[in-house]
Parts: sequence; C-alpha cells; structure tokens
Amino acid sequence: MTEMRILDLVKHPRQGETGMYLIRHGQTEANALHQLVGSTDVPLDTIGLRQAQRVAERMAPISLDAILSSPLQRALATARVIGDRLGMTPHAVDGLVELDFGHLEGRTLEHMVEQHPELAMRLANFDDHDVEWPGGETRRGFHARVSAAFLGILEEYSQHTVAVVAHGGVIGSFLAQLEGGQPNDFIRYAVFNCSVTHIVVTRDQTLVHCWNDVSHLEEDDTTSDFSFVADGVGEVDGAEESEPVSKERA
Repeated sequence: MTEMRILDLVKHPRQGETGMYLIRHGQTEANALHQLVGSTDVPLDTIGLRQAQRVAERMAPISLDAILSSPLQRALATARVIGDRLGMTPHAVDGLVELDFGHLEGRTLEHMVEQHPELAMRLANFDDHDVEWPGGETRRGFHARVSAAFLGILEEYSQHTVAVVAHGGVIGSFLAQLEGGQPNDFIRYAVFNCSVTHIVVTRDQTLVHCWNDVSHLEEDDTTSDFSFVADGVGEVDGAEESEPVSKERA
C-alpha cells in the first residue's frame, strides 16, 4: 500500500494522537506446518529470527517512545531484536496474546475438520461470533479482548509513537475493527510474518500509512500463510472466499 487511507470508525479515546507500528512476530515452525498455535508458547525458527533482524533494520530510523509486545516468546523475541537495535526494552501486554485454541492447540486444520466437523461448519460462518474453541476462547471474547488491549494502549500512550509486536490473529482483528470489516474473516485480514502496518489514531480518525508491508524482507523470507487465524488455521470448507487485504510488497 502506497497511498494513505483515512478511516473514521476508531478515534482517540483521549482526544489525542498515537502513532502505532503493528508488527507480526517472525515465523515459527508451527506457522510453517500450519498448526493451530495460539496461546502455546513456541519459539521463532531460523527464518523467523532472520525476519526479526530485517524488521529491526526497517524500524531503526524511526523514533519510538515504547515497544509493546505480547508476552509469548515468539512475539517477545521479535520485539527484543527490535529493541536491541533501537536501545530499548520491550514491555509485555497480556491482552496481546494470540487466540486460545484450547484443546486443539498444536493440531492441524485437517485434524480439526476430521475430528470436529460441527466446529468446522460453525467456523465457516463468519457471522457466528459465539463459536468457541473447545477449552479455549470464543470469537466474540477474543475480539473484545483485542479491542480492549489496543484501547488501553491508546489511553496510556497518547501523544506517543509505539511499536506493537503481536500475532496474526490479534493484528488482523484490530485492523478489521478499524476498517469496519468482518473480524472473523482471517483470510481477508491475514498478516505476513514481520510485516509492518503503520497507523496514526487521532481525535477524529485513523490514518493508515502502510498496511501489511514486507518490502524490508527478502523474497525467501516471506511467507504466504493466509490462514484462518494467521498463527494457525487454514481455510475451512464452506467459508466465503476472500483475498487478503494486501499482498503486495509495497
């Protein structure tokens, strides 16, 4: 994305202004295997570490007041690489943790479809906000948690610029809420590993300067993990097909 967009659904809660660089963590082995890994704490793989170094270089010229991160190690490790480059220490925000897949953590999409066909059918319905991962979160609860986490960041960091290192599902949910899109359409709102989305939330509107940008990554470092939740599930049979909001290496 090269042209700035103006969105008017989310306005600053303190009538101020906060700049945010939203960064998805680097790749993990679970990402490469298309496993359902949300609340499970897994490390970056070799590619993910290399991606973290490259996004750190991308962020080096930018003046930040804070680096905020999910406490899960794949995000926190990415944030620490950025922090080391900028001479800053990341701060963990519990509300930025990825969706909890419950008893299906570590399983594949195929396992879920075969063993839980009724769940798969409900997940295919983007309007079903109350579907719950067995032993995990509901969609409604997850999106509410994400909204509260970002509202808290806006409240605390008014008149500041921050980097927020989190997960595909978390960033995708927030972007959908900014745009007024369907937050359960995690294919349309899929997020590349170590991509950068730059927004500025003001008292009147949200300015989107870049969206899902991976121009700082090499071709062999990019992944096309457009999954149901970017850290986990692929497409569910019967789900409405949609294209990711941004594929280009802007």
